[in-house]
Amino acid sequence: MKNILIAISQPEDAKQLISQAVKIAQDTGGKLWIVHVTEANPDDFLAREAGPQYIYDKRAETRKKAKTYVDEQAIKINSEYGISAEGLVIQGAVAKTIKETVEKYNIDLVVAGHRKKDFLYSLFTANRKKDLVDELKIPLLAVPLQVH
Repeated sequence: MKNILIAISQPEDAKQLISQAVKIAQDTGGKLWIVHVTEANPDDFLAREAGPQYIYDKRAETRKKAKTYVDEQAIKINSEYGISAEGLVIQGAVAKTIKETVEKYNIDLVVAGHRKKDFLYSLFTANRKKDLVDELKIPLLAVPLQVH
């Protein structure tokens, strides 16, 4: 596995996902791509909807923090493990964006987190992981996430 994508949604889950991906990268000599998918860029005039300025300011701040975080994690992986790693913050729909990133960077494996949800929750929400599994043509490692 030469290219491994780590799909990070929440920073508190990153440690578990990175740990699993690092083990695989060490065994295969692969490169890690830490990816966080975010909402549309608030600095893009065409992406804006009608609404108060503070919403755009908050979204821009959140996006900047996410970019800083994934870049820091990539640097940490490289320095601690000697594994090539790169951080990406990409805007768009999660499943579609990950699929496009997989194709663009020739990803061989996607590492993503999984939390057990109750039956009622699953009835009223979209199942993003199922959508992603259906769309990908490569393996997806679903890491069970610990409750914080």
